Amino acid sequence: MSGLDPIETFRQEAQELLEQVEQGLLDLARRPGDRALIDTIFRGLHTLKGSGAMFGFDALAAFTHHCETAFDRVRKGEVPASPSLVSAVLAAQDHMRALAEGAPVVDGAGEALLADLQAAIDGGEAAPIAAPAEPGLNTFKIRFSLPADALINGARPLPLLDELRDLGDTRVRVITDDVPPLAQLAPTECRLAWEVLLTTKHDRDAIDDVFIFVIDEMTLEVEDLTAAAVEKPEVVEAVIAQEEAAPVAANAPAEAGRVASQDARGKSGDTVRVPAERLDELMDRVGELVIAQSRLKQLAASSSDVA
Repeated sequence: MSGLDPIETFRQEAQELLEQVEQGLLDLARRPGDRALIDTIFRGLHTLKGSGAMFGFDALAAFTHHCETAFDRVRKGEVPASPSLVSAVLAAQDHMRALAEGAPVVDGAGEALLADLQAAIDGGEAAPIAAPAEPGLNTFKIRFSLPADALINGARPLPLLDELRDLGDTRVRVITDDVPPLAQLAPTECRLAWEVLLTTKHDRDAIDDVFIFVIDEMTLEVEDLTAAAVEKPEVVEAVIAQEEAAPVAANAPAEAGRVASQDARGKSGDTVRVPAERLDELMDRVGELVIAQSRLKQLAASSSDVA
């Protein structure tokens, strides 16, 4: 028997997310200043948009993006959670459901709903949640790793790193401690971990949003170095120096089967430097191949069932 249809699974999850968002909106209409409700609605829309894009529901992802952006502005205190804004997003729920189900939609319906949403945003008064003063820069040390079967399940680490880069200045180090000898290495397994030093104007919530789709399965450690960066800049500089030096030490082979031979251990020739752009491209292609392989297996199983 074939496994669950991934499209049908997505549609079920989309309905659950829409119900969660709808309930949050109804509660927010009674408590417009409730930050927890605003965050819940934003995360639901953010997840729906990302999942839709992942499963090829581009129209749903594009439409949901506008609602997500509206609530992102509410989170930041730029617009209020006004009754008109809540009503506009509630009115958009049926359209999202139709797009998730693949049902026919009335021409121009989406544009009209987005026009109402924009009018609600433009007509907003001062937000009931006090907008914080212009934030300074925050510094975080982030270490994360994905489960070994992450690539098979469609998760890709490079887009996560790209999203972190979008947040601010980053220094990235790859951790290879869990990579087995070449003879034991399975190309479909993710055995790398990453350490990122991020300087950004965003807060910790923005980092959690990057990992929102995989946070339940992954290992994530975030250390706030902001106070140290302000009071003792040398502490952060020491962290940077440690991270820049660490890859060299990590390249020294500790066992047989490593690419570099034990006889050449410690020499500069043991280290192979690859342009980051080239590595990104190769990792993207590996991820695409793994996803394609998974889809082919599903198609083959479905064909076998039909036969």
